[in-house]
Amino acid sequence: MTFRAAILFIITALYFSCAQQGSPSGGPRDEDPPMVLESAPSNYSTGFDEKKVQITFDEYIVLDNVNQELIVSPPMEEKPRVRLKGKSLIIEFEEELKDSTTYTFNFGSAIKDLHEGNILLNFEYVFSTGDVLDSLSVRGTLKYAIDLKVPDEPISIMLYDDLRDSVPLTEIPLYVGRSDDSGVFSVNNLKADTFKIFALKDGNYNLLYDLPTEEIAFLDSNLIVYPEYIQSVLDQEAAIPSMDTSGIQADTTNMSSDSLNRGPDITAIYVDLELFIEEIEKQYLKEDDREDPRKILFAFAQPLTDSFSYRFLAEDAVPSIDFMEIFSPGRDSLTIWLKDSVDFKNDTLTLELNYTVKDSTEMNVIRTDTLLMTFRKRTSKQKSNTEEPVEKLTISTLRNNGDLDLNAHLKLDFSFPVLGMQDSLVYLWQIPDSVEIPIPFMIRKDTLLPSRAWIEAKWEEVSSYHLQILPGAFSSLYELEHDTLDLNFKTRDIEYYGQVLLTLENVSSPVIIQLTSQENVVRQRRVYESGLYTFSYLIPKEYGVKIIHDRNDNGKWDSGKYLKKIQPEPVEIRPGTITLRSNWDHDVTMILEK
Repeated sequence: MTFRAAILFIITALYFSCAQQGSPSGGPRDEDPPMVLESAPSNYSTGFDEKKVQITFDEYIVLDNVNQELIVSPPMEEKPRVRLKGKSLIIEFEEELKDSTTYTFNFGSAIKDLHEGNILLNFEYVFSTGDVLDSLSVRGTLKYAIDLKVPDEPISIMLYDDLRDSVPLTEIPLYVGRSDDSGVFSVNNLKADTFKIFALKDGNYNLLYDLPTEEIAFLDSNLIVYPEYIQSVLDQEAAIPSMDTSGIQADTTNMSSDSLNRGPDITAIYVDLELFIEEIEKQYLKEDDREDPRKILFAFAQPLTDSFSYRFLAEDAVPSIDFMEIFSPGRDSLTIWLKDSVDFKNDTLTLELNYTVKDSTEMNVIRTDTLLMTFRKRTSKQKSNTEEPVEKLTISTLRNNGDLDLNAHLKLDFSFPVLGMQDSLVYLWQIPDSVEIPIPFMIRKDTLLPSRAWIEAKWEEVSSYHLQILPGAFSSLYELEHDTLDLNFKTRDIEYYGQVLLTLENVSSPVIIQLTSQENVVRQRRVYESGLYTFSYLIPKEYGVKIIHDRNDNGKWDSGKYLKKIQPEPVEIRPGTITLRSNWDHDVTMILEK
């Protein structure tokens, strides 16, 4: 082969090699959802009397979780059978359809194209078995009552023409819709009527409010959906544009401004609903354990009443047991510390608890539980001849060289309840210039937690301190020594902190101000009137402001109770966050609306 022929051979080989490296590009990625080409019978038909529906798309589709995504309104006792045939979706009915009824089939996010997974969101197929398609709607928004956040998953919206209070507990709804990922919902193709409306996070998918953990929202009274009535209300508001609706009830005969808004036309009424979980009032023993032989814990679902009592049951002539009892601040748990080793070395102790519960008629009765509190020592992987470490009373506090806030006390947490202390074995020095200077301080035991104490002193800014606690300074319920605690800590410059100066207006009843950071409550204050409220010594970061309308003045947010027609306590949240800077006063004004 000549040189020229060899070059020609190589060029030819390279050409065909490059030409066969891949198929040509298919163009941009398909981002369009499937489109409906035709329906048989056609969508929005009247006089419908078929046994099945065929909906044909412009491409092959798949069905994703259709049993849960498909909402049929009104609901059917037997869910229709849904299957695919080529590019068509087939709906086959398993029961007789009701006369003169408009049916809506909403597929949620179940319909996707085969290749790219593009979703045809909330596609609806609608027909009427009568001569007229019902065309009214209830639309609105859904949020959580406690924080005004939008649910992160679809929530069922349920309408009933049965106006009994018990209906969501016993009957499936007449109409069903669902909220989307922005909390917006629309229940369409309704007849003109008066309804009860609910939102329900249906835990067991039976369209009944029958689980204590299910989230519910409701309108205080009945919802009137008549074009003539809605038009009359719109006409009244147009004639009286400055009408104050702040105190009007939620029944649509009175048009509550908090939960009911008018839409742009007379075919739809707009409702705002707030989800909540009812507080469980049932009293029961949630937890009992004895992980430490000396410590017995009982936790209850509700705070204990004055009728609560307990006793150790004497078996085999066990003498009287000596112990210390500690109730939690909310009185919903009890910790028993056994003092005598003769008692806590028993593997099993029997206790009788007596506490108040409600029977099936809601009457208070005393329930008695008899419990065997058994301690089982964990087996150790250490060799049997290895001595166990000597148990100590431990003290937890700031980490060494940590920072203590100027307006705070120094917290000391102990592994066991503390009975006594000797101030003479505790020393506190300030270190201004590498020289330790003793300063006055006070040790105060916590009134609620016997295993906690506080060291109080007048802390100086930008200062270093040295705390020393010698063995024997604190004595616990048991004869346990604690090691020497040597702690160095410091305080920040007062200019490191910032302040929030919050002006509240339109306060007409008790409210709770909560300053929050990353969903945690940093500061809280209960107030009763409009005015300026200062929050000092705040670390520079992002803060939010939340207002709770404390209607029963009990110092906390209370959830609702459906059967008692009690809505959750209203919450208002200031839009956005406060970016707090060091040595800066941030003026914030909130005009309350609730």
